[in-house]
Amino acid sequence: MRLLIILLALLPLASFAQKKKKKNKKTLKERVQELLNTNVQKDSLLIYKEEQQDTIPDVELKKKRNHFFGVKTKRAYTVNKINGRTVIEDFYILPEGVEVDPYVLQIFVHDQQREEVKAVRGVRGRLVNRVLHGPYKKLVNDQVVEEGMFFYGTKHQRWVLLDRQNKLVQKEHFHKGWYRDSEITYYDGDAKTRIKSVTPIKYGKKEGMYIQFFPNGQLAMRGRYEFDKKVGVWEEFHQVNRVVIKREIQYAPDPFQKNFQSFIRKEWDALSNLLYVSPKLSKNG
Repeated sequence: MRLLIILLALLPLASFAQKKKKKNKKTLKERVQELLNTNVQKDSLLIYKEEQQDTIPDVELKKKRNHFFGVKTKRAYTVNKINGRTVIEDFYILPEGVEVDPYVLQIFVHDQQREEVKAVRGVRGRLVNRVLHGPYKKLVNDQVVEEGMFFYGTKHQRWVLLDRQNKLVQKEHFHKGWYRDSEITYYDGDAKTRIKSVTPIKYGKKEGMYIQFFPNGQLAMRGRYEFDKKVGVWEEFHQVNRVVIKREIQYAPDPFQKNFQSFIRKEWDALSNLLYVSPKLSKNG
């Protein structure tokens, strides 16, 4: 009888504890709002579901926390309000500055001042800080819309874009900044350290930015392919100690214009003096 009385007395306390627990459970939006109103260093917080506790005993081959491709990283994120929506980017960065692949034309970094992930160019031979390395997710109002992997600031492995109904919009495969199936030629044959050209291949067709380099690694030519055809303006560069444009060549704006005749738009000398302008260009061309 005494035991029954004790249990009846404890029931209200258990119910109150459960209600309090539910009350303290906050939505992602509430946690982000708290984050916006606090001065805690952002790299020290996680803004969505905490990782589940690891109950498996340690083994020799257990993955190290925040290590990707054998490199230690630091977790970071951005939170922005865009058109009334909460946009979150969750990613990992290298804790120290690094020299990145000199052939890749753009590297993704975390801009702390502007609170955004952005692509930077012209970093050849420079030390780059806060380079993305590891998993990346972009969420809009708690819904994942983009997901992929970075390798020293370049897109790597599988990348997907999703709509707000969680339906697949686009899927791409990369290898250290290039499309996975790209055709890459080299000046040094089997060593494969000095790239000559990169032809983008996507689903069996030339699709994307074509790049050609001089033997010293400097940019020699670039332009876009669509459906196996050159489109838009292609650029050629002088082989000097800096990037100086030599010539612009105009191809059809899209791959379906069959009768379009390509032509040289403009030409410059190695000192950037304009030498030629095509009469086909308008005054604003």
